[in-house]
Amino acid sequence: MRETVGQEEPPLKYDVFTIIFFAIGFIASWFNMILILEAPRYIEVIAYLSIIFTTIIPGVIIALKKRYWGYGYLFGFSVAGIPFMIIIDLFIGGYTCITTLFIFIILWLIFWKTWRSLSSIKVDA
Repeated sequence: MRETVGQEEPPLKYDVFTIIFFAIGFIASWFNMILILEAPRYIEVIAYLSIIFTTIIPGVIIALKKRYWGYGYLFGFSVAGIPFMIIIDLFIGGYTCITTLFIFIILWLIFWKTWRSLSSIKVDA
């Protein structure tokens, strides 16, 4: 019986697609932050909640193919908040950056670590 429980995760190996998804996340984040900035007062809450949907859904879908690509997308989305925070709006940029990092940590702890742990358990019949 092969022992795989408790195996360490391999070091981060990124490729061209990780960088491409980083750029896609960065661009998507800018569009999302501009949407929030231009949102009318009566849909402002929905505009702020759009960050959750534009990070979790694409992040999980991309990560199902290769998790480092999902990491790239989420980090790109988060990093875009920093220049937006400095140049345009402090609150929206900071909110985007911190919220995306928080979502990344939740997804990493719950899904990617759990799926890896569950898939490593072998049952001998």
